[in-house]
Amino acid sequence: MTDAAPGADALRTFMTQTSASGEAPADVPITARAATVVVARDGADGPEILMLRRPERGSFAGAWVFPGGKVDPEDAVEGGSELDELRVAAVRETREEVGLDVAPADLVHISKWEPPTSTKVRIRTWFFVALSATGTLVPSADEVAEWVWIRPADMLQRHADGLATLYPPTFVTLTAVASCGSALTGWEELLRSREPRQYATRMRKRGDHTVLLWQGDYEYDADRPGERGARHRVEAGALPWSYLNEAE
Repeated sequence: MTDAAPGADALRTFMTQTSASGEAPADVPITARAATVVVARDGADGPEILMLRRPERGSFAGAWVFPGGKVDPEDAVEGGSELDELRVAAVRETREEVGLDVAPADLVHISKWEPPTSTKVRIRTWFFVALSATGTLVPSADEVAEWVWIRPADMLQRHADGLATLYPPTFVTLTAVASCGSALTGWEELLRSREPRQYATRMRKRGDHTVLLWQGDYEYDADRPGERGARHRVEAGALPWSYLNEAE
């Protein structure tokens, strides 16, 4: 597959939202916070997660995502922490988008993401995994064009085949949960034992492909041609993309 495949659309859109180099002389401030929820369940062939395809308009147009959205003032928790507020937002957004109820205490915080400093609109996003949910799945027609329960590895294969558009945080999160094992009980033990990962994205253009870098990569602070070191990056150009984390 080439970079013209549907699976590359999200990267192209992501790049147009930043400067050519992916870096800016001065930081664009964070303007909002958001919560995203990976809703998981046991399936016949292993754990499955709920994926939504956004309509062909607005944020993440046409991309496959997890339920989630921005924090609202109503999500404030008196006397609570910022993470408490994010959990409330995660619960509300999941209910609004797909009709499912998840309990705040059951949400496992797995990562926090920041886009490149030159992104036109910078939203800091917390990712959670919900290992159980109740209620009836009723997707919002305004926010969901298509939905599916699917194994993480199968969604990654769809992306590799050019059949699904994924944004980099979704791609990396799918890669992470795909390695959690074949039973949901194992997911819970493993995810709760890990410290949430921090992803402050930096972007480099390398010829005909793009490299997204995160903390721990030997080139995170500066290009180092001719050198070698630990890598923490997505190599994104021709499909399939490749996520490398040698920094842990």
